[in-house]
Amino acid sequence: MLTFALALKDKGVPVPDIAKKLTIKTGKNKDKNPSVASLYRAFAEAEQETEAAS
Repeated sequence: MLTFALALKDKGVPVPDIAKKLTIKTGKNKDKNPSVASLYRAFAEAEQETEAAS
């Protein structure tokens, strides 16, 4: 799901629109959309991991 979200972000899709396209697959929020804040956190974590790997 994160890979898809990052691809959409790289294409210039606004984060609120990305959140609407995604669906949580497991857990108590199953079948709901992630929050915009959760996406921003996930993007920040992915960026930190990318920088650490460099």
